[in-house]
Amino acid sequence: MFKRTLTAIVAIPIAFFLIRAGGLFFTLAVAILAFVGWYEFRQMMLTKGYKVYYLTSCLAVLSLIIAAALDSKNLEIPIMTFSILGIMLEALYYHRRGNWAPEVALSSCAVLYIGLLFSHFIRLRNITGPGVSAGSLGMMDLGEAFFWTVLFGTWASDTFAYIFGCAFGKHALLPAVSPKKSIEGAVAGAIGCVVVVTIAGTLWLGIPTIKVVTLGLIIALFAPLGDLVESLMKRSFAVKDSGNFFPGHGGVLDRCDSLLFVVPLAYYYIKYFLL
Repeated sequence: MFKRTLTAIVAIPIAFFLIRAGGLFFTLAVAILAFVGWYEFRQMMLTKGYKVYYLTSCLAVLSLIIAAALDSKNLEIPIMTFSILGIMLEALYYHRRGNWAPEVALSSCAVLYIGLLFSHFIRLRNITGPGVSAGSLGMMDLGEAFFWTVLFGTWASDTFAYIFGCAFGKHALLPAVSPKKSIEGAVAGAIGCVVVVTIAGTLWLGIPTIKVVTLGLIIALFAPLGDLVESLMKRSFAVKDSGNFFPGHGGVLDRCDSLLFVVPLAYYYIKYFLL
């Protein structure tokens, strides 16, 4: 508990600064998270004897982050195209290992799950539009305001689910994947998430209620699903945590599992329905 608390005391102010700063600082932070997440993914695969290729998959992950920072959507498809071709060719080099198909699949999965999804953190933060008042913090970029709203909604989902699940949870949600999660906790997390996002969206961002409730429902649905997917991945490779990047809290994938699902979906909803 001491280690978890100390990590939170250090990490929260750093995260606050990076999100507020945006730009290069935020991009570098996301790049570091993506690289560490890729490395954690690779280490998990190695527990079953499968390689995730350094040269092609890692390079593609970082290239997708750079493309997002440059706001160049035209680069995403070429990057993914060349990365898949490169991965298959790198696998050809390692053909003597006899794991061509699973290693190609896992290396490609790393590009999509980590590189593509993490790149949306930058795209969401870089949304442009009229600034939003943040009280004593002054004016806030629209992208930052949306990022905080999505972040608070995801945190609310996790927090309410944990508290109510511990207190009232009696029916397992998906015991074969995550035995500690309960239906009661999931319902409480969803309600808490929608309430928090609705308050932030209507009172702070001035979004029509029906639209912001829809955003809350998207976050409420996909935050626990992202968590469950990462839990299933860890269970498949018989590891407890993806890593120890955050002492006491686990690895990058452990801390960002919900956000990896929520942020891309929230970004596209915001882009096509709220702007």
